[in-house]
Amino acid sequence: MPQGPQFNFKENYLNFLHHQPTTFIPNSFTGNKIYGFGQGNGPSIEKGAQFGDCIDGFNIKWEYPSTGGGAAVPDCNCVVMDDVTQWREKVTIPDPAKYDWKAAYEMECKIFGEPDRENNVIDFGFGNGVFERLAALMGFEDALYSIAAEPEETYALMEAITDYKIEALDYIIDAYHPDTITYFDDVATQRSLFMSPDAYRNIIKPHHKRFAGECIKRGIIPIFHCCGHAEAIVEDMIDCGWAAWTSVQISNDIAGLIETYGDRIGFIGGYDTNGLPAQESAPDEVVITEVKRCLDTYGKYHKGYCFFGFRYADSLDPAAQGAAMGPIVNAAIEYGFELLQAGK
Repeated sequence: MPQGPQFNFKENYLNFLHHQPTTFIPNSFTGNKIYGFGQGNGPSIEKGAQFGDCIDGFNIKWEYPSTGGGAAVPDCNCVVMDDVTQWREKVTIPDPAKYDWKAAYEMECKIFGEPDRENNVIDFGFGNGVFERLAALMGFEDALYSIAAEPEETYALMEAITDYKIEALDYIIDAYHPDTITYFDDVATQRSLFMSPDAYRNIIKPHHKRFAGECIKRGIIPIFHCCGHAEAIVEDMIDCGWAAWTSVQISNDIAGLIETYGDRIGFIGGYDTNGLPAQESAPDEVVITEVKRCLDTYGKYHKGYCFFGFRYADSLDPAAQGAAMGPIVNAAIEYGFELLQAGK
C-alpha cells in the first residue's frame, strides 16, 4: 500500500456511511475489510464450496470460471425448478443453525488475513438476495416470468428466503462480528431494471426493506449491492434503510444522484467496470486515468461518494487477481492524498 500522511481511514469511511462530510475521498480498499461474498465466494451454504462440494444449502450447483476470477455462477444444467408454484415441494430452505459459520469465518481469515478491527470497518458480503436466489433456482427467464405471472407465489418464496437470511444474521454476527453487511441483489441490467419499478416495489422491495431493518435493529449498517442502471429505485433504496448503494455503475447519473441524494444515501463505485479500464489487458495508465476521473468527478462533493473499482483477471489465482487490482488500489490512495493535500 502506498505511504501517505497518518489518516484515520476507518473514521472517514464511517463518516461516509453516516452521511457526514469526508475530508479524504473514501475508497473501499482502505478502512474497510471485506469477508463473505465479495472477497471470495463466502460461506458454502450460500454459493457452494469452490474447492470441494459445489452444492449450496438450497441444493443449487455452482461453477467457478476463471473468466470471472472464480466468482460463483449457477450451473445452468442443474435447474432446481421451472414452476414457482412448486417451490414448497422443490426448494430446500436451509437451516442456518446447522451450518458452521465460525468455521467459515476461520477459513476466510486463513485465506484473507485476520481483521484489524481498530483500523477497519468489517463488512460481511451476504450473496444471493431474493431476486438473485430466484434466478439461481430457475434461471433468469423463468424468474422474470414468475414475477409477472405468479406474483403471489414469487412473493411467498422470497419471504421464505428472507426468513432464512434474517435467521442467519445472528449466526453471522456471532461468527464474523461485522460492522456492515452488504446484501447482493442485482435487479438491473445496464439499460434498466429487469422488471418494472412497480413490480420491484410490490414483489421485491418489501423483502429488501425487512432485511435492512433487521440489520439496523442489530446495530449493523446495511449496504445494498446492485449492478446496472437502477437509479429509478434510489428513493426506494433510501426508504429501505440502506446506508449506501454499491457498486453504482456509470450507466447511472452518478454526479446527479450525489447532488440530489448524497446526504441520505452513499454511492460506492463510479469506475467503468464494463469498459477497457476493467480489462486485464488495460495499460496501467488507462486504469490510473479512470481512477482520477472518478475522484475528480464524484469526490469533489465530499459527501455521498466512496470510490470502488474492479479489474478482471482470467485466473483462479488470488495473487493474479490482486496484481490486477493493484494499480486501482494504489492510484485511489495516492491520488486521494494528492487531492487532500491540495485542499480539493
